[in-house]
Amino acid sequence: MHKIITVGSWALIILLFLQPGVAHKGAVEGMRIFTTALLPYLLPYLVITQMFIRSQNTFLKSQNKFKLYMNIYFLTAIGGFPSGAAIISSLKEIGTLNDRNASWLLAICHAPSPMFVIGFVGIDIFHAEIAGFKLLIIIHVVNFIFLLLFIFFSRPIQMNTETTKISSSPFQESIKETSQILLLIGTTVVFFTTVSIIVFESVKEVFPSISPLLLVFVASFFEMTGGISLAGEILAGKHMLPVIVALIIAFSGISIHMQIIVLAQKAGISIRRYLLFRVIHMIIIPLIFLLST
Repeated sequence: MHKIITVGSWALIILLFLQPGVAHKGAVEGMRIFTTALLPYLLPYLVITQMFIRSQNTFLKSQNKFKLYMNIYFLTAIGGFPSGAAIISSLKEIGTLNDRNASWLLAICHAPSPMFVIGFVGIDIFHAEIAGFKLLIIIHVVNFIFLLLFIFFSRPIQMNTETTKISSSPFQESIKETSQILLLIGTTVVFFTTVSIIVFESVKEVFPSISPLLLVFVASFFEMTGGISLAGEILAGKHMLPVIVALIIAFSGISIHMQIIVLAQKAGISIRRYLLFRVIHMIIIPLIFLLST
């Protein structure tokens, strides 16, 4: 793994040196995505949910596993990723979830925000709001089935014994935690958008006759939003567009994975189940979406 990271780092350094203009273009695009598409939505939601978690609210203080896990899923479904991972990580740190439960919920409670799927994907990419709504329903139905199975087979709730003392100032603590989360999200979005555009332009130069579909996957591998935008441009009007977008969302992109992995590792949550479920999503969700069209 260290050798792969070393080789990849040197490759990126060389590409940055050879294409400084493209690197600047990628960084600017990453900043645009973060400041105009992510920050306005994530900031208020993260502050509110972090403050909600840190208050002594019975909504998240229950020994009834069905009630507790359903409430957690509801919160993560509204915010989408990576704010869902931030909620689960915070609950693990304050002791509401133990290691095992947090690991399962991190894997299951993974879905894009409703505003992103219905608004951006449905209206801007599919040009049909109902198509975005249908994709969102499929994602949550799949997640909900796994959640019910987890609730049914899971042990009674065992709170983490090493609990963190709840702050006497939930608002101040929520602002502090939100700033750290947003810094993580902003950094990864800018970095992987830059890498995506550099690799994208390099592939086009080396292989000028490469399939447009492969270019879409190259862009989507690093950053989901940019990949979906490119798919909407290149595959506009083609029957494969909805399935390709469903596959991109199911994979989510390295940028989002890194955000969630960093949040999980910060709270000491295992990511093995999370990675396994991403593979399952990539198989199930596009297939169901294809069969429903």
